Amino acid sequence: MTAFKGVNVTKYDAGGSGDNYIPDGYIKSVEKVWMDSFTFSAVLTTADTVAIATIPPNKKITSVEVYFPELTPTDCTINVGITGDADKFIKTAPAATSNKVESNNPDGFQFVTTAETDILFSLANKAITAPTAGTITTIVRYT
Repeated sequence: MTAFKGVNVTKYDAGGSGDNYIPDGYIKSVEKVWMDSFTFSAVLTTADTVAIATIPPNKKITSVEVYFPELTPTDCTINVGITGDADKFIKTAPAATSNKVESNNPDGFQFVTTAETDILFSLANKAITAPTAGTITTIVRYT
């Protein structure tokens, strides 16, 4: 059996303190959490976006979770991303059946903001026809 090590474990074992050899946010970091909710009182469409977090510059996104009421149509999907990349963190995830969607796009894992960045929720393919009112709750984690 071979015992492998990740890149940062290798650097640490070689005498790196973490501060000089391992990029900020990969070791000795404190996770921050932005929790928010959005209550809608009309049908949401694919043209709508909801800002669910505003993350400061130079922060690494580690995960995004979205909780929502059961949605109709049953093949409704959601995206979570940033301006210019609508599905950076969650890509066309089925919304109607799970009531919870987590980060599923490896492209967004450990994305580092270069400026203050809004994280945006949107519908990927269809408008929500029911319910016509409800609350979407979100959690964005970053270091």
